[in-house]
Amino acid sequence: MLKFRNPGTDYNTHINIIKRLFQIVGEHSFTLDDMAIAIAQGRLMTARGYSGDEAIRLSATEQDSMNPTKMNVKMYAEVFRMMGWIAPFHQNSSYPMIFTYLGIHIALSTGDCHRLYEESVLGINIPNHFDGNMRYSEKSRFFKCALRTLIDLGGVMYKHELCLGPMCIDDENEEAYQNMLARIRSIRGDETRLKTAFSELASSLNMTTQSVDNQTRTPIGLMRNCGWIETRIRNRTLYGKSKECIRITDYGRDAYEKLVERVDLRLEQFNTYTLREQDALIRIGFYSMLSRAGYDISPVNEAISQDIETCSNILQGKELLFSPSATLNRSLVENSLGIHLGEDNETNEAIPFDPVSTERTPTTVNTWFLNIPEEAREEYLTTNYDEAFIEEVTSLIEQRQSKTAILNYLMDKYISSNQTVFYPLVETLFKVAGFNCVLSRAGDNGSRWDAIIIDNHRSIPIEIKSPREELYIPIKAIQQALENKIVLLSRGTYPTVPDVTTLVVGYYLPAERADVNGLINDIKRTYGYKIGVIDIKSLFTIAISIIADGNGFDKNQLFEMEGFIDVHF
Repeated sequence: MLKFRNPGTDYNTHINIIKRLFQIVGEHSFTLDDMAIAIAQGRLMTARGYSGDEAIRLSATEQDSMNPTKMNVKMYAEVFRMMGWIAPFHQNSSYPMIFTYLGIHIALSTGDCHRLYEESVLGINIPNHFDGNMRYSEKSRFFKCALRTLIDLGGVMYKHELCLGPMCIDDENEEAYQNMLARIRSIRGDETRLKTAFSELASSLNMTTQSVDNQTRTPIGLMRNCGWIETRIRNRTLYGKSKECIRITDYGRDAYEKLVERVDLRLEQFNTYTLREQDALIRIGFYSMLSRAGYDISPVNEAISQDIETCSNILQGKELLFSPSATLNRSLVENSLGIHLGEDNETNEAIPFDPVSTERTPTTVNTWFLNIPEEAREEYLTTNYDEAFIEEVTSLIEQRQSKTAILNYLMDKYISSNQTVFYPLVETLFKVAGFNCVLSRAGDNGSRWDAIIIDNHRSIPIEIKSPREELYIPIKAIQQALENKIVLLSRGTYPTVPDVTTLVVGYYLPAERADVNGLINDIKRTYGYKIGVIDIKSLFTIAISIIADGNGFDKNQLFEMEGFIDVHF
C-alpha cells in the first residue's frame, strides 16, 4: 500500500513554509536542522503548544526520533520532495536537500500559486528516482487514480476505501483496477465487512488500523487543497450509518476529464527513450506545468516547439502529464533545462538563475499587518453565537495553545459547515474585528446580500459561500457581489458610495484565482466598482489576534479593498 507522511495539510502553511525556507537558505543546500529553525522561527509549526525558538528548545532531545520538531520537519520535507519542490543535494543520499527549479517558482511566486500547487500534486507518481527506501511496490499516479475511482464509485467514498482501493493497486493495470472497484462495491452496505477488510489490510502490512487510517490524511488534504473534493460530508447510504466521507466536486470531475486527454508519462516509459527525446520531454513537462498554471512561457516557445516536434511520435498531438522534478534526479532535470543549482554551495555566493522570465502576472493581493491596538467591540457582540465563539477562543488561549494551533483547530472545525453555521460565524468575525455586521433575514427580498456591514456613509454588502455550498469561492460569487453593489446603490437600503468595496467571503480563496482576478479587474474597468475576496482563515487570523493580543488592523483597508488579502499575525 502507498504510504503518505502526515505533517499537516493546510495549503497556506505549505506555501508559507516554502517561502520562509527559501528566504533563509536560498539556492544553497540545507539540512533538517536548518529547515526546523526556519519553520519554527517563522511560527509556522508548533511543538508541545509552543512556536518559535521555544518550540525548538522544548523539543530538543538526544534522539531525533523523539524530537517532535525534527520529525515533523522530516515529514514536511518528504511531502515537499514528493511534490517536486525540493530534492537531495547529492544523488546517493537523502540529505542535505536543495530547492528544485519548480520549488523556486513556488517560493518566489508574488501572487496566487494554487494552480502550480495543483500541477505539483498531479505530478506525484510512483516509482521515481527518490523512492528507493519506500516499502511499497505499487506503480501509480495516485491522484489521477483516486479521482477516477471517486467518479466510478458514484462520487462519494469513505476514507478507508482509499486504502483498500487506489492506494493498493497499479493504476495502469486495468484488470486490477476493475477488480478493485468490484471489491469495494461488494464491501459496501455492511460496516462489518468494511471493518474486517480494513483490519485484514492492516495486519498484512504489519501496521495498526490507526496507522493505516493516518495514511489517508495527506492525500485527502492535498485533494481538498486542489479543490477536487469536499470533506466531512455525512453519508448514510454507503454503510447503513452516518459516516464522514469525501465527495468529488465539479472542479474535480473537470480536472480528471482533462487528465485523461494527456499523455501520462511514467519513469519506466521515460527510460525507454533516447537521450535527445528525454531532454525534450523534461523541458516539455516542466514548461507545460508552468503554462497550465498561468505563467508566461513565451521566451521558450520556440525551443518547446522544436521539442514537441522531436517527441511527435510520443505525444501524438496531446499535452504531456509529467513532472520532471517529482520523478527524476535533479541533475537530469537541470541539465535539460540548462540551469545548474548549488554548484557554488561552499562559497555562499548567490547562484545565477532567472525564474522571473517565466513568472506569472501577479494577482491583486492586499497585505494586512495586525499591529494596531484594538479590543473586540463589545457593543456589537450581543448574540449567544458571539459569546460562544469568544469563550471558545479565550479558553484555548488560557490552555496556552498557540495562535497557529487555534487557527488550525477552527479551520478543521468549520470545514464542512453549512449556511446555518457558517453565515453567523462570518457575522461574528466581522463584529470581533470592529464592524457592525448584520445578517440578512431569510425571505427579505429587499436585501439581496447575505450580510452587510452598516456604516453611516460606507456600508459594505457581503456575499457569503459556506464550505458545504462551495469549498473554494466560485467565480459566480464575484458576479453576485457585483449585483449586491448595484442593488444597494439603486435601492439605498443603507448609505454607501460607489468607490467603497463589495465583499465575497468563503472558506478557501478561489481555486482558479487568476480567472477571478481577471473578472475583478474587468468589473473595475467597466463599472468602476471594487470587489474584495476574503477567506475564512483571514477572518479567523484577525479575530484570534484581537482576542489574544489586542492587535487589529487599519479599518480603512477593508472599505477600500480590491482583490485578495494576505493577513499576518
